[in-house]
Amino acid sequence: MKILSRDFTTREKVLILILAIILLILAYYWLVDVPVRNGIMEADSKRESTEIELTAVNAKIAGLEQMQRELEELGSSGRAAYMASYNNAEAEYAALNDILSGTDEYLITFSDLTKEGDLVRRQFSIQFSTTGYAAAKKIITDLENSEYRCRIGDISCAAEQGLDEEIDLRNWNGRILVNGTATFYETMVGGTPDEGLPADEGEE
Repeated sequence: MKILSRDFTTREKVLILILAIILLILAYYWLVDVPVRNGIMEADSKRESTEIELTAVNAKIAGLEQMQRELEELGSSGRAAYMASYNNAEAEYAALNDILSGTDEYLITFSDLTKEGDLVRRQFSIQFSTTGYAAAKKIITDLENSEYRCRIGDISCAAEQGLDEEIDLRNWNGRILVNGTATFYETMVGGTPDEGLPADEGEE
C-alpha cells in the first residue's frame, strides 16, 4: 500500500514555524516567566514583612536599653537603705505590697534564704503589669529605694501588644509587663536565729 505524501509548501512551512515559535513562547511564559514573577513577588512581600518586624523589634530594644540605663543611674545614685536585722520578712512583705498596690496585678515568688556570715539574702522574683512607662519606672524606683536594703537584679519590660507597630516604651501609655529579680538584705547583728535560718553557704 502506498502512503500519499507531499512536501510542505513554503507558506505551510512558514505557518508551522510561526506556530512552533508561539508554542515555545507560551511554554516559556507559563513554565518559567510566571513562576519566577510569583517567586519574586512572594520574596518582596516576605522582605517587607521582615523589615516591619525588625523595625518594631529595634524600637523595643532601644526602649529597653534606655530604661536599663536609667535604672543603672538610679542604682548608682540611690540612697543607702537601712539593713534590718533577721527576721524582717513580715515588714519586707508589707513594703512590697505597698509599693505594688498601684499595679494592675502582680506576683512575687521568694527563693530559699541564703546566709554568709552575718549577711542574709532573701531573693525573690517579681512580675507585675501597670499602665504606662512612667508608672513602671516609679515602681522599680520605689523598690530600689525602699526602706529596707533591696537590690534589683535582672529586669525586663515589654509592651502588651504584638510586633505590628513601632513601640517606644518611654512614650508608651499602654499596658507594660515587667519581670525581674530582686534581693532583700538582712543582718544577723541584733537578729534572732530561728528554724527558717539556713546554715552558712559552704557548710553542710
